[in-house]
Amino acid sequence: MSHFNRRALLQTASVILPAMATFGTRSIAQAAGVKHARLNVTENPFGPSLAARRAVAQSVALAPYYVEDENALRDIIAKRENLPRDKVALSNGSLDALSLLCTDIGQKGHIIAPQPGYSTHLSYAGRRGIKTRFVPLKNHQVDLAAMKSTITAETALIYLCNPNNPTGQMIPHEDLKTFCQDVGKNTPVIIDEAYFELLPSAMQQTMAALVQSELDIIVTRTFSKVYGMAGLRIGYVLAQPARVRQLYSLTTTSRNQPGYAAAMACLGDERYLAGAIAYLKACRSMIYKICEENNLSYLESQGTFVYVDTKRPSRAVKEALAKHGVEVRTFDAPGYETWIRVGTATPAELKFFQATLPGVLADTRQTL
Repeated sequence: MSHFNRRALLQTASVILPAMATFGTRSIAQAAGVKHARLNVTENPFGPSLAARRAVAQSVALAPYYVEDENALRDIIAKRENLPRDKVALSNGSLDALSLLCTDIGQKGHIIAPQPGYSTHLSYAGRRGIKTRFVPLKNHQVDLAAMKSTITAETALIYLCNPNNPTGQMIPHEDLKTFCQDVGKNTPVIIDEAYFELLPSAMQQTMAALVQSELDIIVTRTFSKVYGMAGLRIGYVLAQPARVRQLYSLTTTSRNQPGYAAAMACLGDERYLAGAIAYLKACRSMIYKICEENNLSYLESQGTFVYVDTKRPSRAVKEALAKHGVEVRTFDAPGYETWIRVGTATPAELKFFQATLPGVLADTRQTL
């Protein structure tokens, strides 16, 4: 597949869009022999940058040793965010930090979070007795007013993901900033920015600047999504020094050498990010096209996924797709019983999804 040379894609975004343009003109799935589409996750198959790949290869020589001093990466992040090092922590992806902090902070009461929304860490906390009060979305948007009105003296923590997962909707910046400035005076707020690089003018959309104040705002980010390093497990947290110490007091393992080296090599690589973002946007456009071909409505997304209304019970659609080798994800939330989340993937996988979906929709029509 010379038109979709992976190395070329990693070098420059200019190669990506011509590659995507071929999507509707030939059966990439057939050419690649694809029989399985992993669309239930929010990974970035564009993969790590060339600099990150070189760093991983070089890190093999350090594999016998622990990463005993992670301050070099903390310092790079701190400089980028105009923060002191003691307001930066590293994590094995952002999920470890989210799970540990939600469980520990949540012991003081309950957590408030939107629904549907990302909740893997909330399930982790739930298994340890921490309750979450879910607040429904309003017109597919996080309802900040309703979340604020849900706060009681027993509220230990607020969790928000921006853009929200699975809807892919961005919380308006000024609204979110005002919410954090108000609520963060008395209640800690976690802002999960796993996909923030995909937001328009990303560095102007982040809540990281609020960490410069004394507000109890916790920003989590990861290299797993846009940086294409989900398997290398590296992320970071921006928070008040007490929260950084709290997280490190709960952490039992150090960073892995390949992930640490890759993060050091690629953080802020604007050329790489331009290519990755162009790739992901092209994948989203493919998903939009597939939805339109099948008369399905969807939400335009700022994440590495698209939320799709199948007009049929989502569980039935999910199970039918799985029988054909296509994996998607569903979320339990009132009002979204017919929606599935479709993750960005390779053009070959999306072509396979395109070929499989019409038959599945026809077969599940009777479940309406």
